[in-house]
Amino acid sequence: MDLALVRTANGLIGATEADRELVSKIKFGATIHGDFKKMRNAKLHGKFFALLDLAYQYFEPTGGLVPRQELRGIEGLAKYFEEMNDRPGQLTHAVMAYIRKLEKERAERFPAVDKSREAFREFITIDAGHFDLVMTPDGVKKVAKSISWGRMDDLAFSSLYKDVFNACWRLVLSSHFSSEEEAMGAAEQMGAFS
Repeated sequence: MDLALVRTANGLIGATEADRELVSKIKFGATIHGDFKKMRNAKLHGKFFALLDLAYQYFEPTGGLVPRQELRGIEGLAKYFEEMNDRPGQLTHAVMAYIRKLEKERAERFPAVDKSREAFREFITIDAGHFDLVMTPDGVKKVAKSISWGRMDDLAFSSLYKDVFNACWRLVLSSHFSSEEEAMGAAEQMGAFS
C-alpha cells in the first residue's frame, strides 16, 4: 500500500481522497508499518490527486468495448487497403460493421464494466506521455510511470502535473468548464487548497 499522510491537529490523515479511502479501510486498532519519508511537494501532490478526482468525477465512459488503439489499428488497415486500391471510403461500411460486431460480442462476454479510479489514473498518465514500455506475452504495453516519492523529484512531478492537467482538460474537463483556470480552481477547491 502506497499512502501519503498529512499531519493535522486531529492527527495523521490521508493527503488525498484516495489516501483517505485507503485509511478508512484499515480497521481501528490495527497496527501498520511503513517506511516514512518527507514528501517532495505535498501541496502539489494533493493538487494532482484533486485534479484526477475532479476529472474522474466528470468522466463518463463514451467509448465501447473496443479500445481507441484497436480502433485506430482497424481503421488504419482499412485506409491502407483503400489507398492501395485507389478507392477511398470503399471499406468504411465493412469496418463499421466489424466494429459493431466486436462491440456486441464483447458486451455479451462482459455485460457490466465499471469505472475504476485507478484505471482512469493509469490511462490519463499514459495519455499525458508519462509511461514506460514493457514487453508482455501480448507484445509491448504502455505502463504509467510510478509517481512514488523515491522515483520522481519535484521537477519531474511538476512536469507530470502539467501534462496530466492538459490530458484531463482535453479528454474530460473542457466539456464541463469554460476555461482551464476555472477547472484548476474547481480542482483546488475540491482538494481544499487555498
